[in-house]
Amino acid sequence: MRTRIGALVAIVAVAALALGGCSTQARAERKGKKAGDQICNAKNADSADAAQRHLRKATNALNDLARFTGRDVNEDLRDINRNLDQLSRGHGTSQDVNAIERSVHEARSSATGNAAAAYDGMLEALADCD
Repeated sequence: MRTRIGALVAIVAVAALALGGCSTQARAERKGKKAGDQICNAKNADSADAAQRHLRKATNALNDLARFTGRDVNEDLRDINRNLDQLSRGHGTSQDVNAIERSVHEARSSATGNAAAAYDGMLEALADCD
């Protein structure tokens, strides 16, 4: 009887850890998608003011992502600041978004866990950016 209870406790503990990891990765992916959506909104903005507003939201989302994943996203995403600067002026092009997307792909290749999920979310949002 005691071994059955011990086995049941072990199974429940492993399941809780596995499910907990999935939920944090889902949250990380949503946070990454939110940042990517704001970058797309900045690219498609009608004015420089609107672009800057969306980029402030993207920067806040990236900072939130860094706190959540424990990784410095801006450091991972090579040259992202230059591309975000272009977008903030209201002169964003698909090339700027493509450059950001390439940086995210590169960062994703060495990321694991929550960081990988966050980059997957960003890539999903950037892929839908028209």
